[in-house]
Amino acid sequence: MRYGTFDTAAREYRIEKMDVPASWTNYLGTEDMASVVSHHGGGYTWYKSPEYHRVTRFRANGVPMDSPGHYVYLRDASDGDFWSVSWQPVGRPLDQAEYLCRHGLSYTAYECKYKGVHATQTLFIPRGDAVQLWDVSLTNTSDAEKTLDVFGYIEFSFHHIQMDSQNFQMSLYATGSRYRNHAVEYELHYEENSYQYFTASFEPDSYDCVRDAFIGAYHTERNPAAVEKGRCSGSEMLCYNQCGALHKRITLKPGETRRVLFILGQGNADEAARARARYAAPGAVDAARAELAAFWDKRLSKMVVNTPSAGMNESLNLWNLYQSEINVLFSRFASFIEVGGRTGLGYRDTAQDAMCIPHSEPDGCRWRIEQLLQGLTTMGYGLHLFEPRWFDENEQQQSFKSPTVVPKPDANSIVHGLDHVCADDALWLIGAICAYLKETGDMPFLWREIGYANGGRGTVYEHMTKILEFSAEQVGAHGICKGLRADWNDCLNLGGGESAMVSLLHLWALDQFIELAEIAGMTDHAAYFAGMAQEVRAVCQRELWDGKWFIRGITRNGKKIGTQQDVEGRVHMESSTWAVISGAATREQALAAMDSVDEYLYTPYGLMLNAPSFTKPDDDLGFIGRVYPGVKENGAVFSHPNPWAWVAETMLGRGARAMKFYDALLPYNQNDQIEVRYSEPYSYCQFIMGRDHPAHGRANHPWMTGTAGWAYYAATQYILGIRPGYKALTIDPCIPAEWDGFTVTRQWRGATYEIKVENPSHVEKGVAMIYLDGAAVEGVPDMADGAVHQVRVIMG
Repeated sequence: MRYGTFDTAAREYRIEKMDVPASWTNYLGTEDMASVVSHHGGGYTWYKSPEYHRVTRFRANGVPMDSPGHYVYLRDASDGDFWSVSWQPVGRPLDQAEYLCRHGLSYTAYECKYKGVHATQTLFIPRGDAVQLWDVSLTNTSDAEKTLDVFGYIEFSFHHIQMDSQNFQMSLYATGSRYRNHAVEYELHYEENSYQYFTASFEPDSYDCVRDAFIGAYHTERNPAAVEKGRCSGSEMLCYNQCGALHKRITLKPGETRRVLFILGQGNADEAARARARYAAPGAVDAARAELAAFWDKRLSKMVVNTPSAGMNESLNLWNLYQSEINVLFSRFASFIEVGGRTGLGYRDTAQDAMCIPHSEPDGCRWRIEQLLQGLTTMGYGLHLFEPRWFDENEQQQSFKSPTVVPKPDANSIVHGLDHVCADDALWLIGAICAYLKETGDMPFLWREIGYANGGRGTVYEHMTKILEFSAEQVGAHGICKGLRADWNDCLNLGGGESAMVSLLHLWALDQFIELAEIAGMTDHAAYFAGMAQEVRAVCQRELWDGKWFIRGITRNGKKIGTQQDVEGRVHMESSTWAVISGAATREQALAAMDSVDEYLYTPYGLMLNAPSFTKPDDDLGFIGRVYPGVKENGAVFSHPNPWAWVAETMLGRGARAMKFYDALLPYNQNDQIEVRYSEPYSYCQFIMGRDHPAHGRANHPWMTGTAGWAYYAATQYILGIRPGYKALTIDPCIPAEWDGFTVTRQWRGATYEIKVENPSHVEKGVAMIYLDGAAVEGVPDMADGAVHQVRVIMG
């Protein structure tokens, strides 16, 4: 069943059938102030930290879903009938009112047509300003005059996510509100100078600052007492739950349109007055929207593709890149699933996010890389989850302790020991740094000095060598890298045994670094680490090949996991794909391993992580046996590693197989299967229920997943084959043989390359000729001249 459509021209997804079985969300904001909102107007807003500086309240996993939110209510003054511009929370019957939600790039718009009124509410956060704007347009489409009561409503948070759900004995009595300068001014008294405001472009006819006064006893957001009455009560109070509610009565002649603006912002009522002045003219709001659009235009223009696949075009040109950007901006911990209860950076997640899109967000990716370098210890391992503020020497601390202040632990407690190390974490940073340098050519970055988490400083290059040495030292009895607390698969830690994935990832990181060291003129280092790589490759061959695929690891008790003799967990995607990507496998082994991935792990919704699922708890394996079969890391279609299979298949020259796997996971292709998928068809999800679960095909945890970056990276750099290098741009596609070709416009280091790939012989891989501006070349050099260059690639 279809609930909406992709509007490519408008760069929007249009939700046309409102009773979607799950919350379909979007992100607002590109800097300090941000929001995550649903197609019903529900969601929450934060300033800098969704955990410690939540602006609006949200009841996660609640009933009804998505509440509270950012609501505009309309009331017909002639008969008292009322509704919300977004379908919820009022929820007028869908056969009586017409609703639409449009999710776009950092904005969401709600539309409603009911009782001769066409209303639109557009939410967005301007660049460079800590405000959320609600641009409301009201048109009288009837032939009679309409008098409407217009209400804007939000519920303020106690800032800390935990304070919103516990310790009311304190938090209820430490917040207050007042009405000043035509604004609701909210104060969190147990923070220094902590205010938010809710104001509007009009002088309100009435207001409420107290939630219970606006909602009313035994009412909810569906039927607030103030809306029913047509007027707020003017409530203000120190203590209890606070809200922002502003009301204006307006009259519209037939055909007349009126725009009003609600403003939610950071600061006190004086700042509210300044915001009102900034956005007093509708043109100022339109200019802010245009600036936001230009921000995204710049990023999307860095690479534009046109392939025979409409779904790939829609994804790579818009939604996949947008989702990848959101992950770099907001990390993992702000969504309708991860509701801000844990912030900071996950080491492996952030490194992979930064690795995948440096072409569109070089500054943002470098910013994340620098934070991760600060989170590295002198021993060579990263802090699995850390807060970058811990290392900010300039951050000002509040003069008194408060439960909502971001904690800054004692320096001695920041660095955890080996028992908490995830063995793969820092290895991903090697790939991220190399990807950044290849994209930008910023080689001086390699010699910049950055501090370590446990003290001391070293160059970026030195940080990288420590990472590689750490993995070389942390090996088990068989010579395979220890899994330590866990490798990439947090649920399969093999009781602290040896991890095939970490050794294969170590080999990949070594090869990445060896190339970089040679480019940097560090030939002795290159030779030293080349010897290390040779040893790792030999150990992987000796210990991990099982005849048809590569095993997943060895438990602390010496049992091999993922062998042909295993009844459960026989085939694992991580080890087989990374054996190919790392170059540990021979071609014959690689073909057999990926054939096994296709045979045992493929489903119409993507590749399962492992099969068959584990059904019996076994502490030698880790937590995985205590996860239901077909769920998350135990036999689900875990989306994140799916692109690894695309990369592996392209390295083997099998473009049709790579595209088969790509299409299976692509959310776009499931737009007509929402009764199965449930989740957004424009966002990759963390996992999809596997074959061993009755809800097979249902997608879970949208947006905040490393799938986004890896899907973009694998599709653009390996299927389409456009890969930046240190000195040249590689163009080496691996596509289905039936494709006649494709085109790509790619900006790289100050030049623009208009690439046309032709496939006259209908091969899957292989390049016969490359022409640069009409002249035959071996490769595409770094032009960096600000000009536009024509590149013609003939496959064969």
